[in-house]
Amino acid sequence: MATNTTQYNICQYCDNIYQDPRILSCLHSYCLQCITKLHVEGTTSITCPTCNQSTTIPDEDVSSFPCNVRLSEKTKQDKILRKVTSTSPPPCDSCDENSPIAYCTECDNLLCNKCWEYHQGLKLLRSHSSFTLKKAQNMSRDKLIKMLPSSSSTSPICHDHDDHKLSFYCQQCTIPVCVKCTIISHKGHPVDEVSKQIVQNKEEIQQGLEGFPVSQEHL
Repeated sequence: MATNTTQYNICQYCDNIYQDPRILSCLHSYCLQCITKLHVEGTTSITCPTCNQSTTIPDEDVSSFPCNVRLSEKTKQDKILRKVTSTSPPPCDSCDENSPIAYCTECDNLLCNKCWEYHQGLKLLRSHSSFTLKKAQNMSRDKLIKMLPSSSSTSPICHDHDDHKLSFYCQQCTIPVCVKCTIISHKGHPVDEVSKQIVQNKEEIQQGLEGFPVSQEHL
């Protein structure tokens, strides 16, 4: 799979991947650090190095420039893409020791075989959307992006049917499924809307946290 950094990801001032991209009134974006360098001490505006248009510094504070949310999200996605398709990825995010074999989109963690098995074994985590790095390396960029978390989409894409979102939850298999899964591989299984399952999981977590201090007293 091609993972070359796309041009929109590169700050035109430092020529590096965007770090905390901020947008000027001319709609050009730069890293916050680059905008800080562009600011001439004692002045209340910044001149865009691309179009030379002047932008007044909001509240006289460079860090008050609005974040380019869309660009920031795409930059984050590219960072994840490079991580999950690398032939030499960083170690497991859970144990910091073993080589990873999978990625959890909700935890944003690379997981080794042992940690992934533990992750999948926990009831509150097994519903998380995850995939193996081997699978990621054989997928197209567009399909892989659809599987990544996005601020514009609350439901991840089904791994088996990439034209459908994981909008349902199979109570029997305790995993999220799409509408196609409910009539094919999970036909006849009791299912519910994934949003309802999320609420239930949160309640279970809250109950567990409330009971934790009491359990400590009895240790």
